[in-house]
Amino acid sequence: MKEMNRREFLTLSGAAVVALSLAGCGGPSAPPAPPAVPTGKEAKVLEAIKKYRAAAGVTEQITLDDGLKPAVELVAEVAKGDKKYEDVIGDLSEIMKLYPDLSAPIGVRMENDDEHMNVTPVCIYLEDVEKMALNLPSQVDDTAKEALKSARLIAIQLFEYGGAKYWVAVVSKGKVTP
Repeated sequence: MKEMNRREFLTLSGAAVVALSLAGCGGPSAPPAPPAVPTGKEAKVLEAIKKYRAAAGVTEQITLDDGLKPAVELVAEVAKGDKKYEDVIGDLSEIMKLYPDLSAPIGVRMENDDEHMNVTPVCIYLEDVEKMALNLPSQVDDTAKEALKSARLIAIQLFEYGGAKYWVAVVSKGKVTP
């Protein structure tokens, strides 16, 4: 291989810098950002949800959406008892402006008493994806089942509560483009 002199090195380096800076301009040739890729336990929950959907005859893909992450984080905080549902409803309403088909939280039971909404986690995380998929229908209500079947976008949050691992999710059929 030919050894490069200083002038050739600087010329090639400069060309590389220009090419990289132009690539960041976001012109029509810029590729869209790839969807979020699940890792670890989140990936297992997503796989269990996909198995549930497949068993229900749903063939359409469901993908993680980072824009839904703030909503599912709020749901997890409420499920753990760190926040009250009434205190996060305004933030959830803001997220619904971009996701008008945002589902009710999946993985929690919500009961309204005279004073406020009580939220309890119900979807237990298991390392076994098959068991999680089989348990899913018995852990969620019919509204959540339908939301999981019709959704295209999802965000998942895992957390510990009372010595057990749980997961919650929010789903949407789509997103409004600003």
